[in-house]
Amino acid sequence: MPTDEEVLTPEELQLPNEVQARLRIGRTAERKAEALEAQVKQMERQQAVERAGVPDHPARDVVFENYDGPLDSAAILAHAEKFGIGVPATDGVTADDIAGQRQILSASGGSTPTSSGDIDAADAMRNASSKEEVLGIVSQIIGQPGFKGVWPEPI
Repeated sequence: MPTDEEVLTPEELQLPNEVQARLRIGRTAERKAEALEAQVKQMERQQAVERAGVPDHPARDVVFENYDGPLDSAAILAHAEKFGIGVPATDGVTADDIAGQRQILSASGGSTPTSSGDIDAADAMRNASSKEEVLGIVSQIIGQPGFKGVWPEPI
């Protein structure tokens, strides 16, 4: 079955065969150029999304697949937030705070952080020396991704 660029109008069919062939070649080249332009735009959009700091999220690719807005960081982050993809809050924790916590954990024989900087809550609770320490650990992880519990209401 002929493709769109191979189909010629009745007027074009009256032209010499060489001209018809060149028309087909030109239409094929035009279709390929349009596909490459779309690919370049997609790559620019993807690079702008990553540069803006939109976190890796399962819906990120779908949300920005047909995005045609401005490629500045503020517009991209606003678009992401409309779909519930936000930059994670740091809660005011600095790199020095994290380094200090790691130092305390390693000095006290606590669990060592994983490559992502997290500690295993079970190890931390197992190494706790009092009920207050365990409650402190639980209060820190409530509301964190992957923790499904909620803090119970006081009796």
